[in-house]
Amino acid sequence: MTVPEKWNSLTVSLAITKQGLNAASVSEALGVHGGPSEDGPVVHSGPHWWSYTCEERPGDDHNEVVTALVDHVRNRLEKVEALRMTGHFVEVAVAGTVETNAELCLSPRALGALASLALPVSFTSLTSQQDQEEDPLSWLDG
Repeated sequence: MTVPEKWNSLTVSLAITKQGLNAASVSEALGVHGGPSEDGPVVHSGPHWWSYTCEERPGDDHNEVVTALVDHVRNRLEKVEALRMTGHFVEVAVAGTVETNAELCLSPRALGALASLALPVSFTSLTSQQDQEEDPLSWLDG
């Protein structure tokens, strides 16, 4: 029996989009700051989108990446809801690079934590044939 490949370079993000979105205002509203960090999410933004992203590090388990983001977002849910009430679209975006037959297996605990946010979840899989320089969150620009 062969062990299936797993997703690589997993990122899990709180992704917020809105026409005319002001990234600085979103960061301020959620009380987050965007500099690179060794132990926490990083803020990325572009025209009309903003994300608060946990990235997989060597030795990380996919479940750890998911629960890390959930832990950072859970205490900001009222602020997230306030953004939703002002027309922002909010979701959890899961992205990673995959090979043929790769699986994304998450534990019931990680899935339960994700479900506890009561936010839509999207999954984006990139193949190794794609340009590796592409930002996995580039689809938010549209």
